Amino acid sequence: MGGKEPVETAAEQELACWGLWRRLKNEFPAWSFVPSWFYSPGAYGYLGVDFLSGFRRNGSTRRAFALLEGIDDKTFDAVAALAGLNARRQEQMLRAVVITYLTVPVSITALVAEIMGDNLGAFVRANTVNCLGLALTLALGPLSYLVSNWRARQIVGVLDLIRIERAARA
Repeated sequence: MGGKEPVETAAEQELACWGLWRRLKNEFPAWSFVPSWFYSPGAYGYLGVDFLSGFRRNGSTRRAFALLEGIDDKTFDAVAALAGLNARRQEQMLRAVVITYLTVPVSITALVAEIMGDNLGAFVRANTVNCLGLALTLALGPLSYLVSNWRARQIVGVLDLIRIERAARA
């Protein structure tokens, strides 16, 4: 018949969805999270009741709309499913990291304080810079996972906006 076998079509569909996913996630880099607080319309939109209008005007949101313009519903749904799965996995990792960072250091500190008593306070006072450096370094782990989780949820939100506008046009 000249048509492709269903297996080939499914493989091509998978490639299309994965390629779009990679391009989409690249529009939301974690490194740009903090700088975007100062220049993105979405950041300014966190005042008042409407958290969507500024979000819709973000450069990354507009580029995501352009990237996914004209793709078929099946491919869009696959990309949205990948984004949802990614967000759920990000959430799992964030929870694990936060729980670990809350329980392990607190438990170790309590144990050392019990063993050393007043000597722990003296040690911290004598090594304030090193202790602060260690605390800040340890804080970077959970903060990096928090930023990644925020970006993953942001991608899901953008796809929700795209889905709403696609439905409104149809």
